[in-house]
Amino acid sequence: MCGICGIITYQNNPQKAIRVQRMNAALTHRGPDEAGSYTDEICALAMRRLAVIDLADGQQPLYDASGEIGVFFNGEIYNFQELRADLKADGCHFKTQSDTEVLAHLYARYGEKMLPLLRGMFAFCIFDKREKAFFLARDRFGEKPLFYHFEDGIFSFSSELKSLLENENIPRRLNRAAVPYYLRTSLLPEPLTMFTDILTLPAGHFIKVNARGIEVEKWFEIEYNIDENIKTDDEAKEFMRPKLEQAVRRQTVSDVPLGAFLSGGIDSSSIVALLQKNATRPVQTFTARFAEEDYDESTIARAVAKHCGTQHRELVIQNYDFTEDIFWTVIEHVGQPFRDSSAIPSYLLTREIRKHVTVALSGDGGDELFGGYDLFQWYLQMMKMRRVPRFLLSAGNAALGAVRGLPGLRENAKLRQIERGISTVLMPKDDIPLSLNGFFSEREIRDLSDAETDLNFALLKDYPQKISSGSDLRKIMYYRSRHTLPANMLVKIDRMSMANSLEVRAPFLDPDLFAAAARLPDKFLIRSGKGKFILRELMQEYLPAEVFNHPKSGFNIPLHKYQNTAYRDLAQRLLFTENPFPDLFPKAELQRIYKEGIDGAAGKSIFQTSHKLWMMMQLMGWGRRFGVSL
Repeated sequence: MCGICGIITYQNNPQKAIRVQRMNAALTHRGPDEAGSYTDEICALAMRRLAVIDLADGQQPLYDASGEIGVFFNGEIYNFQELRADLKADGCHFKTQSDTEVLAHLYARYGEKMLPLLRGMFAFCIFDKREKAFFLARDRFGEKPLFYHFEDGIFSFSSELKSLLENENIPRRLNRAAVPYYLRTSLLPEPLTMFTDILTLPAGHFIKVNARGIEVEKWFEIEYNIDENIKTDDEAKEFMRPKLEQAVRRQTVSDVPLGAFLSGGIDSSSIVALLQKNATRPVQTFTARFAEEDYDESTIARAVAKHCGTQHRELVIQNYDFTEDIFWTVIEHVGQPFRDSSAIPSYLLTREIRKHVTVALSGDGGDELFGGYDLFQWYLQMMKMRRVPRFLLSAGNAALGAVRGLPGLRENAKLRQIERGISTVLMPKDDIPLSLNGFFSEREIRDLSDAETDLNFALLKDYPQKISSGSDLRKIMYYRSRHTLPANMLVKIDRMSMANSLEVRAPFLDPDLFAAAARLPDKFLIRSGKGKFILRELMQEYLPAEVFNHPKSGFNIPLHKYQNTAYRDLAQRLLFTENPFPDLFPKAELQRIYKEGIDGAAGKSIFQTSHKLWMMMQLMGWGRRFGVSL
């Protein structure tokens, strides 16, 4: 696990090596163990290494046998031993036991066709001295990040935005086209970033760099090829069991101490149970225990740990201890405004875990694989409601709005939810996934923006034809896997864990496991109002009943209860007296967002209003931290 960076230019650029040294120094937290670099007349490349595999001989760059193909690599290739054996049988000679060296030999043999062979999480840069060309690629689901800037023949890249901006030639300008996406869904769909002219290499893509310029191509697409021959529950279980066990087994390869997150949910509990099943000693497991009982699943995690026989630790997350330093820490490491307030407990938990292990397995991806989110079922209900004549829906919504205006009913959460549901059903079909992830409405964005602002949100409506002709469930699963997973969930876990020099692995994102789940008929995903049916069936024999008998709970904090004096003071400063973009939004709208975020608003969700304020604080804080201009 590492951080990588570099500058590639076919022009004379004597300062590139100095700039890359600064870029690499900014990645030290991603790789505290050692540094590596390579410089020639075309490029300056560097990396920071967190030593996990082949501690003695894994220093980068590593080369193929000819010494002409070199690799800088961030990530892990879980099937590297099988690939290495195949290459050795084909006549390749290796100097190390590292997965990085395997990449060099694979590229020498197969070029870009090597990518489908890889089972792992990765972002890497391969340089070919003979061809004077470069090949950068990112894993299927976006577990490892890669950002780049290309202008005037100079290509710069890094694992983190903070590092990339150590190249002072890259301008720090607000990407106005990204702002509506952020306000609407709190996400920045790939390849957008909040910086103009800085892009993220999308998940499942590669980029070629040579004297002619750059070329970006997709090498992986999420596909759902349903196998209708899988008819019974037993057939589905027997189909999935070996893939699930293989995924966990693959990701235990490590030369350093390894543990696991344990939240008490079905996903992390499943990983822990299978990890312990094949372990020779108690696995170290870790959970966050919230002082706010409504947000606490630690008792279930404790039961799982006892049932499985793990060595378990808890970290208590207090509710009223907001300080500015954690706010700036999130911005510093994400490099962009980040709405998901669960980044705070994620940072605190990974900091504690790093005291005990260097690698931890997580349950990320389980919901995307097995249909676990409540959002999926809401979407299915809305698709059914669209069969009701539109005039009846409109009339019902108008009547509901009138009822909600009556005294005593304005704060009724159930009525508010129904009204929002009907309003969403009345939207164009392609807009519904956006609305289910929505924060600011399009009307609110119009009030915040000028009349020419594009609210088409085309990047979030990119369903390929094979998905648009599939089931409704697979459409919303595609949306979540294609957009929310790489832009939110994986950003949070990568940046917060690597801020603490902890490697996190997600077995549910194993490509073979994902491909197998993509073949399951929908009836094995959601049944009787519960998601992840087949995973529950598979894990009945390994986990205690408590795991299956409680509602799903996200890893969130009660943000409105963090609004102490320090919080309110920071919000006021960022929105008003220290606003880096004073002309971007009308002051009256910012005042409304602040008031509703702190005091609440009649008929509005406290989660929504508090997070809208948090989003504005993140946007303004990011602008100040990185010196962004309009």
